[in-house]
Amino acid sequence: MKKISLLFVFNLLLISMVFAEKKTCSIHLIITDTTDGTVYIRDLNTMNIDTINFSKGDYTYTTKIAETTPFIIADERNNYQLFFGDPNDKINIKLEREKMQVTFLDGSKSHELFRSLVIAQTPLQQQAQQLQQVAPRDTHGFADSMTAVMSKINESLKANFFNFLKTNSSSAVAAFVVHSSISNDRNMRSTAADSMYAQLTGFAKTCHYGLETEKIIKKLKSVEVGTMAPDFTLADSTGKKKYTLSALRGKYVLVDFWASWCGPCKGEIPYMKTAYSTYHDKGFEIMSVSLDSKRDAWIDALNMYKMPWIHVSDLKGFNSLVNDLYLVPSIPKTLLLDKTGKIIATDLRGKELDKKLEEIFIK
Repeated sequence: MKKISLLFVFNLLLISMVFAEKKTCSIHLIITDTTDGTVYIRDLNTMNIDTINFSKGDYTYTTKIAETTPFIIADERNNYQLFFGDPNDKINIKLEREKMQVTFLDGSKSHELFRSLVIAQTPLQQQAQQLQQVAPRDTHGFADSMTAVMSKINESLKANFFNFLKTNSSSAVAAFVVHSSISNDRNMRSTAADSMYAQLTGFAKTCHYGLETEKIIKKLKSVEVGTMAPDFTLADSTGKKKYTLSALRGKYVLVDFWASWCGPCKGEIPYMKTAYSTYHDKGFEIMSVSLDSKRDAWIDALNMYKMPWIHVSDLKGFNSLVNDLYLVPSIPKTLLLDKTGKIIATDLRGKELDKKLEEIFIK
């Protein structure tokens, strides 16, 4: 009885802590360029979306949050602005609805923290964009000097970023920007990700995006050359036959993440067909993992493009179980595995795939 009572008391305390953590965050919207309309607010911690139908250019939105939370306010075209809120915050926002431009925001210390990073980085990012626009028209041999300037800009951006992390190491905002940097860069390497994550301390590691960053680094390491590809089992287009990646060991396997709606993915199909017809009999296999969420679209694409290799999906889009194992921030994404299931190359596009297979099979 004593053990049961202690457990009961512990559970009551735990429950009370969970409910006590969530507090109100209010967001007062003033729409400056129209009186009536709709915007959408998404909580990026929970991914919950609320529809805001405002009238007379004014609306007060309230929500319950447990910690510093990134929000986006968006229109139906998915134009959006990012801002941060904390429990007990009373945020005031002035918004131009047509441009989806926030012209004024106060009441959030976390957003001011984030804004300090934006202010430091924006001039440098604008310089980089201007150079990139000029570079294709450069016919006077200034490419080397442009490269040097870009290198200095990137060094300054990196220095600003790490200085922000160092100064605000325990902030949930720091955890968010680290997570965003890792998840949005398809060329990110685990060593760089580790160096960013190492700057976080205290609450930044235990908050939502601190925990998500830890997960994403683990997934990042799972898609790097030299690691064993995580195993998974998915069904084919009939839903009746299942394929397990590890069952293909003994062959060189291209794991291809794609979707029917992805133009660049479909652009790779002719190269994959050539590689398959040339090397399949020599021990090469392809497993295409669709990140579609609509079955009909997937089936129509399979019928249209007639790709004679293994096709699997759980039709959950980017919420597929493979996304819990692999970091796939965008598609197409490919991994070439050796006969043991080890990753030996990534993102082989176009003729690069045939060149690599030629190295393997034609020695």
